[in-house]
Amino acid sequence: MTNVKTILFSLLLICFTTAAMAQFASKKDGKKPRKEGSKFSLFNGGNKNKSNTKTEFKGDAPQWQLGIKGGVNLSHVEATKSYTVVTPLDLSSNLTNAKTYDKAYSNIGNHVGLTGAVALSPNISLGFEPGYTTYKFGYENTYEWSQFEDVQSYVHVANDVDHVISYLDFPLSLKYHLKTGPLKPYLQIGGYYGFRTNADKTINTTIEDGAGGGLDELSSTTQRTGVDELFLRSSAGILGGAGLSLDVGSSPSSMSGGTDLGTVRFVLGVNYRYGLHNIVDVKTRYNDTHITSGSYDVTDDLELRNIEIYLGCQFTLKYKSY
Repeated sequence: MTNVKTILFSLLLICFTTAAMAQFASKKDGKKPRKEGSKFSLFNGGNKNKSNTKTEFKGDAPQWQLGIKGGVNLSHVEATKSYTVVTPLDLSSNLTNAKTYDKAYSNIGNHVGLTGAVALSPNISLGFEPGYTTYKFGYENTYEWSQFEDVQSYVHVANDVDHVISYLDFPLSLKYHLKTGPLKPYLQIGGYYGFRTNADKTINTTIEDGAGGGLDELSSTTQRTGVDELFLRSSAGILGGAGLSLDVGSSPSSMSGGTDLGTVRFVLGVNYRYGLHNIVDVKTRYNDTHITSGSYDVTDDLELRNIEIYLGCQFTLKYKSY
């Protein structure tokens, strides 16, 4: 959680410092804007020509933008098929096993990366946001063996399992701005493709033995191990979301000899990501004997779901006259 706060604070500091510099530079220059261009935002482009229709714009508006973004991930996995490594061989015994996953979207990860946009029309832009994303999820796994003849003879195994998986993500989305002007709400839809960079599993195992008629805790251990081979090298899915953007600053061409740094855009939004396939490599499910034999744990078929909340800022690279 500390890393997430550090990322968000750094992004806020960079964005607001840059915006303040842009405004200070513009005021310090002392030049007045041209009459035909007061304030320019991505799809507004300054003053409208009275002879134009509502969808026509005039002036230099940002066309290409590039910046940084970051935020938190609220992750959840959908178990599409369950697996176990324990099977009773004695017909006079009873075996129960249960795997309970964490509450949906209760695990907090993070993401950070670049954010780019290119305006395709006054209300539509294409966004490309490569970044580093971390997902977290977990479950509790319990096995209990007992004899029908003697209910006091049993073995109880409880696992508390946590996963941390990181991807290098490449999302591509189409964004529709509901209105023009400096403050613009938007909707977006797209997809993503990611390359797994790291995967860790932490297991806290407790084994209780009552087979001798009395309670005896055999072991209580915690192990953390890399499980890169357990998960597929890539992940793909679709995404949709909404947000709000705010443009600060003007087009440099609207300042007669000015030193304005240009338009800076602040973005606050939320996306829902829906994984389209099983992220577990079925060929390596039972390969790690330390996990399957030592903790009696095996991973189910899992599909990833995620809610991402992000904050970012973009700087204008190129302007276009609409």
